[in-house]
Amino acid sequence: MESIASRLKNFIEHKELSTSAFSRKLGYKSCEKIARLFRIKNEGAKPSVDIVADITQHFSELNMRWLLIGEGEMLHSPAASHSIISPVNVLRTEALESLLLQSRMEEPDINYRVSITQNA
Repeated sequence: MESIASRLKNFIEHKELSTSAFSRKLGYKSCEKIARLFRIKNEGAKPSVDIVADITQHFSELNMRWLLIGEGEMLHSPAASHSIISPVNVLRTEALESLLLQSRMEEPDINYRVSITQNA
């Protein structure tokens, strides 16, 4: 499955932006926040909820469901973009829930691993 970082890179390329230019559009002084997402081999890192909210706020055409879980198309259809109501606080909550759910599905519970090690 394609990672969030990989999908974000596809979107940045679609917009014909460099990582630095994309970061500036988000209002970041440095491109470090975005560049670090692409450093881990193959998978990439997961963006913070604040980064997801910033992307949502500055790139309303991006389908966040596609970015976070890979479902649907990269961009909203023009007709759909007029009917979408997306306050930043609602998006932060939805993004956090999606990221937390995905993280829980991908990584075993650390407490469970510790208890197995201690009982061995």
